[in-house]
This record gives sequence, structure tokens and C-alpha cells, in this order.
Amino acid sequence: MNKIILFVCCSILFFSCNKNEKKTEDNALQISGDTLRLSPESNILSKIKLLTVQCQSHSSEFDATGTVKAITGNLVEIAPPFEGRVSKSFVRLGQRVSVGTPVFELNSGEFYEVSKNYFQVLQNKKMADVNLKRQKDLVQHGVGVMKDLEEAETNAELIQKEYETAIAGLKMLNINLNELTMGQALKVVSPIAGDIVANNIVLGQFVKNDAGPLIIVADLSKVWVVAQVKEKYISGICPDDQVFISTDADSGREIQGRVFHISELLDEETRSIQVLVECDNKERKLKPGMFAAIHFINTPHNAILIPSSAIFQTESGSYVFVKEAGNKYVKRVVQTVSSGKKEVVVTEGLKEGEEIVSDGGIYLMGV
Repeated sequence: MNKIILFVCCSILFFSCNKNEKKTEDNALQISGDTLRLSPESNILSKIKLLTVQCQSHSSEFDATGTVKAITGNLVEIAPPFEGRVSKSFVRLGQRVSVGTPVFELNSGEFYEVSKNYFQVLQNKKMADVNLKRQKDLVQHGVGVMKDLEEAETNAELIQKEYETAIAGLKMLNINLNELTMGQALKVVSPIAGDIVANNIVLGQFVKNDAGPLIIVADLSKVWVVAQVKEKYISGICPDDQVFISTDADSGREIQGRVFHISELLDEETRSIQVLVECDNKERKLKPGMFAAIHFINTPHNAILIPSSAIFQTESGSYVFVKEAGNKYVKRVVQTVSSGKKEVVVTEGLKEGEEIVSDGGIYLMGV
């Protein structure tokens, strides 16, 4: 009987203490929506750290992957423009060539017809010019017929257009008209300066005009690294930003580059954009087709940086606790970008001079 009485008394005392403790906690904390108010006696105050938000110069850093590529226009594949037989090669693999350097010679019936047409049109042009000049002289001396002059002018105009068309076709082949003779073989030349990086010439080989390239010329003194950059980093990239490139072939060394172009189109599947990074490649360390690791360092700009420990995530986004007067702490939604360190850049939601919980905010989440 005494034991029962003792148990009942202890139980009453226990619940009474819990009730008093709960009442004390309720008095130390008040919650209204996204606002929490702590009393000066709350033990949570000693567990949180505060930080005054400030703008500071910042260069965000992040990593991406990419592929080495020859700069557009600095690599050309030279294929035979006509079908014919390869009669001569003027270059070897690895050779440096200039603009207009002959690379191979082609004996082609089709080219013969093209050159034959040019000389025929040239002859017709000379005759038409002579006839036009004669008709003008006759009319000026009063012995010519105006109708004949008009016909001569029309004929000269038509043949002039044929002549210009014939010249344009030959210029596309980089033919020197002053050196062109009937029946000569076609000398195919390089349209750019660079190195012979592929040579598929076989002397005596008969090739068609839809054959693949016989020669590839490339200037690889500078190359592009095509980077795929995630959507969340796009706002931090600017033209001429500094970039460092490394590859598995030379992992112990970084090659410096710069942002050359930022695509205007977003890949909807990967949520990324294409960024072209231009790199000096005088030592030929970067080979087209190589995979590369790319480290971006953006141009310094003023930004609000806060510790990652101040950020909390929910399904709807990120937020921080902003301290207001009277020990009030308000949940504030913010937009952030990772800085590549233990900090984040706040792009929206905070202003300089505001005070936030930088550490210990977990205690506010648990209340």
C-alpha cells in the first residue's frame, strides 16, 4: 500500500515538472508562419552564430568537361573536285604548307572540258568586243545601222556574263588564269596555311568526284575546347574569362585558355550550353578529339557570399534565417549559385547589411 502511494506521488510530481518545463519553452519561443521569436532566456541563442551580409569582390570557380576541336576554318579536307587519276603528289605527312601550295595533281577529262569551255568563251568575248567596237565606229561615222549596234551590245553583254561565270568556276579551284593552258593537269592547292595532318594520296589512283578527302590540312597553333556547361553556371560566365585545361595525356600540366564564345542555345535534354574556349597550342599538346577537364575562373565582380552552412533546402528551393529586431528570425527564400568552395553566391533574396544565421540554424529548424 505504501508503495502504491509513493508511485502515485512520483507520477504527479513528474507530470507537474514536464508541464512547467513545457510552459517555460512555450514562453521562450513564439512561432508565427515563417517568423520565429526567441526570448532572451532561450538556450538556442547560445547555439547560433550570426553574420552581417556584405558585398565583396568574387571570382566564382567551377569545373566542366569538353572536347578539343580545331577552330572553324583552320582545318580543311581537300577532296578531288573532279573524277580523274592522281598523277603527282607535292606534299608529305607533317609538312607545313602555305595558302596556294599545290598538294596533288589530277589528270581529269572533266577539268579538260571546263578549261576548254573557258578558252571558248574567252575567244567569243574577244570577237564580241571587236564587233561591238566596229558597230559603234560605223554609227559614229553615219554609215552604221542602229539595229546592228543594239544587237552587238546585247550579244556582248550575254557573252560577258558567260565569261564571268567561267572565271568564277576556275577561281573556285584556285586556278591562276595567267598560267592556264589547254590540256594541262589540274593542280589542287591548299586554301589555308597549316600542316598536312592526313595524307591519303595514292599515285595512279583513279578517284571520283564524290571520293573522300585525299589531304587534310590543319592549323593547330590555336584550338577550341568545346565545353558543356550546366545551366546553373551560365550567369557566371563572360567572354574572355580565364580557363585552365588539363587532359589525361598530360594530367600534371594545365594549359591556360579564355572563353571565346557562349552559345545562345540551351540543350533541353542535358540542361547545358556550349562554351568555346580558345587555347594556345604551339606545343601541340591538345589534339582534336581529346577529352579535357576545364576549370573556369570568372571575371571578378561584386557579389554577396555567405557560408554554405547558412543555406537550407526544401522542395520549393533554398532559404536562410534572417535576424530582425527583438530576436526575430525570418525564413527568407534566396537564389544561389555555388562558388566552388564552402560558400555560395546569393543572387536574389538578401541585401548588404542584413544579418543572417551563419551557423546553428538547424536548431531553429527543429523547433
